[in-house]
Amino acid sequence: MRKSQAIVTLAACFVGVLGALQVDRLTHRTTEPALTANAPYAANLFHTVANTNDIASPTDFRVAAKKVMPSVVSVDRYQRVSRSFFDDEGTVAETGTGSGVIISDKGIIVTNNHVVQGAVEVKVRLPDKRSFTAKVIGTDPISDLAVLKIEAENLQPIELADNIQVDVGEWVLAVGNPLGFDNTVSVGVVSSLKRDLPVGNGGLVNAIQTDAAINPGNSGGALCDAQGHLIGINSAIASSTGQSVGIGFAIPVDRVKTVVGEILKYGYARYAGIPVTFPRDADNALKDPEVQQYVAQQTESQNVPSAGLIVSRSSGAASQAGIKPLDIILAIDDKTVDTNLDWNRVLLSKKPGDEVTVKYWSHGETKTTKLALVEMRSQ
Repeated sequence: MRKSQAIVTLAACFVGVLGALQVDRLTHRTTEPALTANAPYAANLFHTVANTNDIASPTDFRVAAKKVMPSVVSVDRYQRVSRSFFDDEGTVAETGTGSGVIISDKGIIVTNNHVVQGAVEVKVRLPDKRSFTAKVIGTDPISDLAVLKIEAENLQPIELADNIQVDVGEWVLAVGNPLGFDNTVSVGVVSSLKRDLPVGNGGLVNAIQTDAAINPGNSGGALCDAQGHLIGINSAIASSTGQSVGIGFAIPVDRVKTVVGEILKYGYARYAGIPVTFPRDADNALKDPEVQQYVAQQTESQNVPSAGLIVSRSSGAASQAGIKPLDIILAIDDKTVDTNLDWNRVLLSKKPGDEVTVKYWSHGETKTTKLALVEMRSQ
């Protein structure tokens, strides 16, 4: 596996404000199966089409662009901000702009969670210049997706690819509102698949990588194939400058359909998990000698592992299985877990009720236990 260093930037929900994170192992790949949508529910919601990978891609993208552009909107986030030291209540002001994609003529729009995170009000601007206040139906920080709803007529929903099988080298279009320029189209190819990135709350897993230009403001916009079918939601870029350098990432459409379907049905996205929590800075914490010394003192043990996730709290099935605070989880189903991204990568394809084998260290001993995963909400 090749290692490289890059700055991964959440693909900027607004012009002039950009967060960046350092990434290790940007080229890591995983072979986990893709998630599938809640078929009965999703079938009634999404405008899906058969896979068209066997169709030769055109060199002229005018038809695809014309098909996609009416379905991509601008999403403006408003938050309460203080204008001065004496402004206790603050003023509601626009603090960010991203993109969104209309997926239903009933006004359902999907965007990134980080585009609307912390908003007290969200407004959607359509390509025909109409503007609406949107209701946030639900958010999923783990997948970095959010679902909005507007009360509007004459909407043109995008067509979502069905059972997508994206290939490296396939032509794609990125459509969004980069740098404040509404309904901008950029063209490139799929440059890699199944990328895992340590961004956001749970990491971006199995992402589609593209060299189509993605810039601040593209977050939540559409990544489409050459026939104008949605294959992903643009979410992040790798850059040392904060602007596009030809490495962008999108959440695969299969994951989008699963998460959106569950949010619309339950109000939240469901995950299978183990009821434990970790310290805020849990990733690779055991590489710090001071952390190792603290765990050794608290557990009166000398052989503290140098890798794993330290448990800060345990409940339910985990507690019943013997996992306690200051225990260190080493692996799940023989897959090593050193970071939250590792944790989510292992559990993402699981369902509540599935049984897993957990290897963990506890007060000087390495133990193994089996437990059934429980339903957990994204947070």
